[in-house]
Amino acid sequence: MRSSLHHGGNIEKVAADLNIPVEQIKDFSANINPLGFPSDLWNVLVQSFANIEVYPDPEYTELKKAIADQLKVAPNDVFVGNGATELLDEAIRAEKATDALVLAPTFGEYERLLKRQGINVHYYQLKEEDNFAFKMAAMIDFLKEHHEITIICLTSPNNPTGQVISAADLRKLTDFCNKHHRLLVLDEAFIDLTVGQQESFIDELTPDDRAYIIRAATKFFAIPGLRLGYCITKNQKLKDKLKVQENTWSVNGIADVFGQNMFRAKKYISLTHDWLNVQQPALYEALQKVKGIKVFPSTANFFLFKCADPDLREKLLQRRIMIRQCDDYVGLGPDYYRIAVKGPQDNVLLVNTLKEILGSEE
Repeated sequence: MRSSLHHGGNIEKVAADLNIPVEQIKDFSANINPLGFPSDLWNVLVQSFANIEVYPDPEYTELKKAIADQLKVAPNDVFVGNGATELLDEAIRAEKATDALVLAPTFGEYERLLKRQGINVHYYQLKEEDNFAFKMAAMIDFLKEHHEITIICLTSPNNPTGQVISAADLRKLTDFCNKHHRLLVLDEAFIDLTVGQQESFIDELTPDDRAYIIRAATKFFAIPGLRLGYCITKNQKLKDKLKVQENTWSVNGIADVFGQNMFRAKKYISLTHDWLNVQQPALYEALQKVKGIKVFPSTANFFLFKCADPDLREKLLQRRIMIRQCDDYVGLGPDYYRIAVKGPQDNVLLVNTLKEILGSEE
């Protein structure tokens, strides 16, 4: 029996437990852009308060147009919501399924949302000996054996493993879904935070594809408190189903204005890619040299590693460093941990502290 679902980033509780200010904790548990909120959008955000007494446009016309222009899709291919989780929930409710498939390990919200609808959850286990890489042919064989599964929830890059599913593999799966009346719900919340800017499957979508692709502004633009997610599908039947599930005014007016302008922060977007392309491989190389841990390859702004010390998280907290213990992920135990990639000084601090705790200083 696994422990209850928890998330990274609950820094206020940790600070209260340690009786120290939040600012004194280095938070590696939440995979948020360490560049912080885009400074050139502060004025946009402040100006949005002038409309706080007015309801947002229920159709979110300008917001959908801004997202559509960025992703090179039609505005009516775009759905928006109060974070990616709301859109995941709506996509699941729209399908009226009895059984669904999720990866193990993967983001725990899928299981929670599915079970809340009374849907049976099947797990497709990723293997440590494969570095948790995805094997599409084997998954399709699994789906052929389980006709009852009609929803497949995948994440690319997967959380917490950081592995991206190739466009070729996703095309094979989508073609299978189209032919056998299955639905693919693909979560790309971290696709913009991958080394080398991995391609989104949105570019490959066709009107025949039984697929929803869900994205979030949260991680890239460092706005977890603002909540803005968006979903893309080109399939008219799926659009009609999703419209039935939509909540009116689910995106508040401030998030609406932010989303209309977020892709204009060109310098911030460029600096984010520059940071990740340098710091992510540098941190991976440094972690490989820490005796006592096994770090798994990742393309994303976080790493999964294994350590025999089940108290590592608590020992790091005493040093005012917070990481994510992965004992609540199906397929993982308390000896697995996830860390976010941060700035160069913080990354060095983490690595050196790990070496001290694990007695692996050179």
